[in-house]
Amino acid sequence: MAFSTLRDTIDKENEERMQQAKNHIESLAARYHVLLESVKIPAHHSSACFVHLTGRLEAIIAEEGRLCDLIVTGRAGKDALYDDVVIPALFDTGHPVMLLPVQKEPLGQDGYKTVVISWKSSKEAARAIYNAMPFLEKAEKVFVLTANGNGETYDLAAEAALLAYLHTHNIHAQGIVVAAGSLTAGESLLARARELKADLFVMGAYGHTRFREMMLGGVTNYMLEKADIPLLLSH
Repeated sequence: MAFSTLRDTIDKENEERMQQAKNHIESLAARYHVLLESVKIPAHHSSACFVHLTGRLEAIIAEEGRLCDLIVTGRAGKDALYDDVVIPALFDTGHPVMLLPVQKEPLGQDGYKTVVISWKSSKEAARAIYNAMPFLEKAEKVFVLTANGNGETYDLAAEAALLAYLHTHNIHAQGIVVAAGSLTAGESLLARARELKADLFVMGAYGHTRFREMMLGGVTNYMLEKADIPLLLSH
């Protein structure tokens, strides 16, 4: 195949993919009654626009994500450690990330009726709860899950303090201790969330990045790769 023919074929495929992406955005905007690329957008009104950027994906995600209230993306693949979207979104933007399973779309603030919080006394978990407030305040049921491994002492006072804090926001949550047993903490938390029919799983993201090298916490890594429930993560 001549170089010019190959170039024309690639250009045509790129144009088709671009149009498919635009059509998808237009379809979503129409479905959820979101203004699309409107010049005059009312204050506090949802809006959307299609943006085509070129460059290194990690850098683009980090730069654009810093100016977003919430970053929504698809679930990581089998190797969350090297996901070019999820990792910079989580650790380089300073904003929460909603991670959706395959074939699921965000339901919006009114759509998550049962919300599960994975709790441990850490700044990441505290930030996750703060960022999830718009969803927690509108949920019908909120459960606070605390993983408890074999031989670990459960801090009942810490749970009571968290439930009291949530109550000040008119969120009446129920605390549940999840005994890991023969399962890992991630496996036991996800299993209980499924039993509760959770629509959204809120958790802190643990780890750090440096020149693409990263150590994710065991629960974070497991949930990134295995969760079939929408995740709201904060670092």
